Amino acid sequence: MASALSAFPFLTAGDFEWACRDLADRTCGCGGWSSVRLVTENDTYLRITRCVDVLDTIEGPELREAQELEDEDPVCKPPSVHGKARTWTTFDDAHSSFLTGGAVFSPTYQVPVLYFTLRWHNHQGPLGLDAVYQYVVPEQYRKELKGVGVIGGISFGYHPASGAPAFFVHPCNTADAMAQIADARSVTPGTYLIIWLGLVGHCVNLHVPRELVASDDPSPS
Repeated sequence: MASALSAFPFLTAGDFEWACRDLADRTCGCGGWSSVRLVTENDTYLRITRCVDVLDTIEGPELREAQELEDEDPVCKPPSVHGKARTWTTFDDAHSSFLTGGAVFSPTYQVPVLYFTLRWHNHQGPLGLDAVYQYVVPEQYRKELKGVGVIGGISFGYHPASGAPAFFVHPCNTADAMAQIADARSVTPGTYLIIWLGLVGHCVNLHVPRELVASDDPSPS
C-alpha cells in the first residue's frame, strides 16, 4: 500500500499517476461504470464512462420528442464510441446515453481535475452548459455549482492531453474541500483519488461504485 501523502491536501504528479494506475486495476469487473481506461498518451489520466438515463431529467418538448422517437424505433441500439484514445463518447439512442469523464492532474493547482462531456441522440457536437446543468447535474447541486460553491463551478475548456473541447469542474477549491473531509494522517494516493471522485463526480452524476468504496480501507502510515 502506498504511504500517506506528504503534500496533503495537494497531490504530486507521481502520486496522481500511481493512483490512476491503482484505480484502473481495482475497477476491473467493478459495476457502476461502463468502462475505466488508463490513458498514457501524452499525459497519464483516467477515462471513465458511465451509462446515464437522460429521460430521468428531460422535461417538456424534449421528453415528447424522445418518446416519439422511441415509439418509431423501439429497438434499443447500443451506443457507438468514436475516436481512438479520446475522452468523448457519441450517442445513437434517445433515452440511453453515456457520461464520459476524465481525471487529469493540474500542475498549477496540484490536484486532480474532472473533465467530462455528454452527447446523446443525434445531436451534432457536445451539448451546451445549460444542457449539462439540466441533464447531468443533480438538482440539489445546481445552485451551489452555479455559485462556484465548495468544489468550484463548471467551466468550458479543452482537455489538456487530447486538446478536445470539454467541460470541467474548476479545481480552485479542491484542496480546501479535501482538507475538510479527509484525514491527512491516513489518506494515500489511491484513497485521495476515490475521495475526490466521490466529492466532485457525485455532483455531475459520475458516482463512485460501492464496491470501490467498500474495498478502500486506508490505514495510518
